[in-house]
Amino acid sequence: MNYCKANLLDLLAIEQLEKDCFPTEAFNRRLIKKENSTALGRIFSLCILDEYRKKGIATRLVQLLEEEFSLRGIKKIGLEVSIHNTIAHQFYKRLGYSMSTIVLPGFYNDGTDALVMFKNLP
Repeated sequence: MNYCKANLLDLLAIEQLEKDCFPTEAFNRRLIKKENSTALGRIFSLCILDEYRKKGIATRLVQLLEEEFSLRGIKKIGLEVSIHNTIAHQFYKRLGYSMSTIVLPGFYNDGTDALVMFKNLP
């Protein structure tokens, strides 16, 4: 499996992937390419199409994000996960993310709450 950084030419494909994985929660093109400078890195969206799951792709993508954040001097990463998405909870826990006590009520479009997870980088 080869990986590379996305560029503007990939934007339409990324937007479609978002729609395929998160039909009611997909980030639009404007949000996908938004960049912020901050001390806290944030994983906004991670999705793998069903036919590519269980191949280590998500794990490798998170590792690449963590490496990129480290190179930028970011020492902590945060993310939100649906309260019902126990598969994602376990996935992130295996990668060293901890569940915080923060719950975001009604975070998702369908009114579902989100749990916030964090990881400190070395």
